[in-house]
Amino acid sequence: MSGGDMVPRSRLAKQAMMGIGAAAGGILLLALPVSGVLAFVVGGVLLVAGLALAASKSDRTVGVVTAVIGGAAILGGVLPGRDVISTLVRIAGALGLGGGIYLLVRFFLNLRKRS
Repeated sequence: MSGGDMVPRSRLAKQAMMGIGAAAGGILLLALPVSGVLAFVVGGVLLVAGLALAASKSDRTVGVVTAVIGGAAILGGVLPGRDVISTLVRIAGALGLGGGIYLLVRFFLNLRKRS
């Protein structure tokens, strides 16, 4: 795409939703106490949401990543040796937050091209 090309509205909406979702998920994973009931509940929600997203062909990658992160959060709340899983969940949270910020920056840049 050259500098003057307009980004389709559907792509803009998808960038915004994915950016908000990834950033919120990343923040949640960074703030999540990896032990206890909260980790199990949040991990379950992420797992179910990821599996629902994975059913769609266009969102399969996002869905699989979300489901894996949810599974890791559940394992972190259930398993006794939580140090490794806790570290992996924190890394996944940082990556999710970074990816969300990247998508939101792209959204705002593309939105600016439309005006």
